Amino acid sequence: MSTKLHVAMFPWFAFGHFIPYLHLSNKLAERGHGVSFIVPRGAQSKLQHLNHYPNLINFYPLLIPQVDGLPLGAETASDVPLPLHMHLAIALDQTQHQVETILTTLKPGFIFFDFSH
Repeated sequence: MSTKLHVAMFPWFAFGHFIPYLHLSNKLAERGHGVSFIVPRGAQSKLQHLNHYPNLINFYPLLIPQVDGLPLGAETASDVPLPLHMHLAIALDQTQHQVETILTTLKPGFIFFDFSH
């Protein structure tokens, strides 16, 4: 009998990061491991169809705060031109309390992330 893991995924707010993370999540779930996938609220619906194991991969949506210089409603890198990505990074930082609450509640054994500001 193998031990099942619980892994949290917290990728940078860009589809070029979400999709590989979700691919890895599917591979982990294929082996029976649970995955908590933390993403901006608006990105969840665009990724849901790529979740091959909805019984093992759960999305936890974040409310992206409004930041000076970030267009209203922007949640991902594809929502803003490259010069404004710094504002998106600031918004990511401001999700800290939400992310801490999720992680404290879920207590995953591992956390995968690829960006912090």
